[in-house]
Amino acid sequence: MSTALITGASGGIGAVYADRLAARGHHLVLVARSTGKLDALAHDLRTRYGIKAETITADLSDPTQ
Repeated sequence: MSTALITGASGGIGAVYADRLAARGHHLVLVARSTGKLDALAHDLRTRYGIKAETITADLSDPTQ
């Protein structure tokens, strides 16, 4: 099983890609600024698709993160 890294996963296009890849059975590493949204998305995808989903809270526009 492959693993995909998705940035900006808490909404918009990132969330759509996360859902589509999870539906195809890929495990995910989800990255975004919003911990609450990331955790909710990861839980939803794990529940619906039986995949592994890890979350990383980070603002990738900040070089220190």
